[in-house]
Amino acid sequence: MTKIYFVAILIFLQLTTGCKKFLTVKAPQDQLVSQIVFSDDSTATAALIGVYQTLCSHKEYFTSGNKSITLLTGLSADELDNYSGNFNLEEFYHNNISPINNINSGIWDQLYEGIYQCNSVLEGLTGSLSIATNLKQQLSGEALFLRAFFYFYLVNLYGPVPMALTTNYQVNDTLHRSSVETIYDQIINDLLRARQILEDEYASGAERIRANRSAVNALLARIYLYRHYWRRSVACASLVINRSDKYKLCPQIEDVFLKNSSEAILQLQPTLPLYNTFDADVFILNSYPTSVTCSKQLIKGFESFDRRMSGWIGRFTTGHDTFYFPYKYKVQAPNVVREYLMLFRLGELYLVRGEAYAQLGMPDSATADLNMIRIRAGLQPMQLASKEDALQAINKERQLELFAEWGHRWLDLKRTGMIDQTLGIHKSPWWKSSATLYPIPQSDIILNPHLTQNAGY
Repeated sequence: MTKIYFVAILIFLQLTTGCKKFLTVKAPQDQLVSQIVFSDDSTATAALIGVYQTLCSHKEYFTSGNKSITLLTGLSADELDNYSGNFNLEEFYHNNISPINNINSGIWDQLYEGIYQCNSVLEGLTGSLSIATNLKQQLSGEALFLRAFFYFYLVNLYGPVPMALTTNYQVNDTLHRSSVETIYDQIINDLLRARQILEDEYASGAERIRANRSAVNALLARIYLYRHYWRRSVACASLVINRSDKYKLCPQIEDVFLKNSSEAILQLQPTLPLYNTFDADVFILNSYPTSVTCSKQLIKGFESFDRRMSGWIGRFTTGHDTFYFPYKYKVQAPNVVREYLMLFRLGELYLVRGEAYAQLGMPDSATADLNMIRIRAGLQPMQLASKEDALQAINKERQLELFAEWGHRWLDLKRTGMIDQTLGIHKSPWWKSSATLYPIPQSDIILNPHLTQNAGY
C-alpha cells in the first residue's frame, strides 16, 4: 500500500472513530479533512478500505478474538463451555448479562462505530464531484453492504435498535428504537442497492477481501431465510452456488479457512504483521483451559468418521482430562499469513438453500444440498422424504458445519423457535426466555432518554 493510502486511512479513522458513542454525543466533524479524504480516487478508496481494516485490527473487537460475537454467542448458546474467571464472560455463559456489562457495551459501540464509518463514506462520496463515477459506485456499494452487515447483527442480538443513517449528531442523539421489521427493510434496501452497483469480480483482484455482488447475494440469501422469503432465499443462494467457476466446496476440510480458498465468498485480511486470525490465539489450547472449550453437547453431535471432528476440532489432554477446542483456524502468531477470517462461505449457502427448499415442500432438492455438505465431511448421503425430516437434518448439519462461526448456532436457535427447549435443558436452571436478546447498554440509555431497555433487564 502506498504512503498516501496509509496516511488517508489514518486520517479517516481518526475522523470517524473519534466519538465512541456517536448516537448520543456530538461527533467531531472536520469538513476540511473530509473534503481532502474524498477529493480523489486513491484517498476515497483508502477511506473505504479503512472500514475493513478496523474489523481486524485487534483481538478485542466483535469480529475475532476474546470478545468476539463468535465467542460470546457460543457461550450464550450450547457451543462453548466457560473456563474463564472473567465475570463479564460468565454473564454470557449463564445468560444473565448485566446492562452494565463492559463486553456487551463494546459490541454495541463497535457495531455502531462501523455504521458511522459507512455513513461517513456514503456522505463523503455523495458530496464529492472529483471521484470517478465507476469508483464512486464501487465504494458506495461496499459501504452499503457493510452497513447492512452491521445492522444484521445489531437487530439479531438486541432486537429493535436505533437506525442511524447519517453522521448528523442532532439526528442521532434523539433516535428511538426502530422495529425489527423496519431495520430489516433498511438492510434489504441497502443490499439491493449494493447489488445493482457492485461487480461480480473483486475490486481487490485475486484477494477475496472486499465485497462483490456474490457477497451481497450471500447476505441476502441468509436474510431472506430469516424473514421466511423462501423463494428469494433460494434465488440469491443459487446466484452464488451457480458461479462454479469462482466458488467450489473445498474437497479437503483443512483447506476451507485458508486465505482465498475456493469456498470463500468474503474474508478479512489480517492487518497486524505475522498475525493470521485472533480466533486461533483465543481458541487453541496448549495448556489447561483458561478461556473456553467446545461443549460436550457439541462434541457428542458428530458422527463417527466425520472429517470435521478431526479437521476442525482440536484436543488437549492433561492427566485424565481431555479438552476439545475449535480448530478451524490453526495458525497462531507469530507466523506466515496463511489464513484469513471467514465472513461468508459457500458451505453456508448450501445449507441456506437446502432449508429454503425444505420450507417450500421440496425435500429432494433440500436433501441434495444437505448431502453436498455431508459428503464433503466424509459422511454417507441421506435420503429424506418429508419437509420435517429435511428441516431437522439441516438444522443438525448447520450446528456441526457452522460451529464457532459468527454466532450461527445462537441465531439459529432463536429464529427456529428452538431456544427455550434446547437451552432450557442445556442451561438449566438459569435459562430464561428473556435472555434471547442482549440488554441495551445502560450507559446509552442514560445518555439518550429515548432508548428503552429489553424485557427482563
